[in-house]
Order: sequence, then C-alpha cells, then structure tokens
Amino acid sequence: MTGIQTWLDRQTRHTAPLLATEADGLTVQTHLQGRERKRLTLTRHPDFDAIMIDMVEAGLQDPAWQGFVYVMFTGPEDHLVPRYIGKAERRGVRNTLSANLARIRTNMDKFGRWGYNSAYHLGELSHAVLAGAFKPGPPKRNYTRWRDALFVSSHPPVLRTPVCVHLLPWRCGMRGPSGLVGSVAAVEYELIALAGAAYPAELLNTRGR
Repeated sequence: MTGIQTWLDRQTRHTAPLLATEADGLTVQTHLQGRERKRLTLTRHPDFDAIMIDMVEAGLQDPAWQGFVYVMFTGPEDHLVPRYIGKAERRGVRNTLSANLARIRTNMDKFGRWGYNSAYHLGELSHAVLAGAFKPGPPKRNYTRWRDALFVSSHPPVLRTPVCVHLLPWRCGMRGPSGLVGSVAAVEYELIALAGAAYPAELLNTRGR
C-alpha cells in the first residue's frame, strides 16, 4: 500500500484554498445566504469555486469520468496533513447524474458536496461556527469537531491555519493506493484508512477508519 502523500503526489489534482479570507489569510469572510430566511454563512474561496466548476464540467464530457475524491488538508502540499476525505460520484441514487453535480455553475447549495445548504459541508460548518441555524437545535456533532479543529474563534471566524482542498478526478481503470483498479467509493475508503493510520488525531472522518 502506497503512503498517502506519495500517492497524492502522483495524481492529477486541482487544488485551492477552501475559504475566502481577509488579507491576513485566516479571518474568514462571510455573507448572507438563503432566499426566504437569510443566514450568515462562511464564504468559499473563488479559486475553489473555479476549480470545482472547471473539473466537473470537463468530467461530464468524458464517459469514463466517475466523479472525484476530495482531500481537505492543512500544511504545505508536499507535507500535508489530511483533515477530511470524501467523494462525489457522477451517478446519483436514482438518476444517471447526481444532484450534487448537476448545474454545477449555479448549484451553490449542493456544489459537489461543498454547498451552502443544510446537509452539505459549508452549510453545516457555517451552522457550527456562526450559529446560523437552519432549524432550531445544535449543529451536528461532526461539524462541531470540524469547527474546533479548524478555527480558533467564531466571532469573527478565524482559522488556526489555512485550509485547502485537493480535488482528484476519477476515471474508469484508475488505481488507488493499494495498486488495485477501483471505483470512486473504493479509493475514498483506501485514502481514509491510510490517513486514519498516519494521522489518527488530525483526521476528522469518523467512518472507514
């Protein structure tokens, strides 16, 4: 089994900061999100939006493209600390195209799992950091873990260190760290297992470890 850093270094990947920040690189910008009930929300970095849109639109033109794996990380790219690993598959549960990827240029609420809505990463993290509740009640526990690991304060929201994301497009026939040909779901599982073994305290995934 190849180590996670070595394997990532060999892959085609698109990388950008996750969150838009002020000039200090740590204070996260916010905006009001929502049609009927406006809520304060953490703002994605425009470079992240750009690489997501470009990758998904290009991928959907390729019949072999299965979706992508993402690795949220801190630290330098050549010695990164993985913080969360996930996937977005081309096919949905009921449709040939997942709602997470459809209309990616305007689909800000879902946006390849990084959308601003409830049940999506930026929406739920915003709920945990800013208390911009979608509904009465506390934020989800896994996103309070994200908040505590990534932020030093909530008001204003200030990161401990810059947070970036690798997006790795996945095509039929590609091989994961094990060297075996696998699906998007299979390589996600391999990466979580590797990262969990190497960075047990830092990795925020709770499943697949």
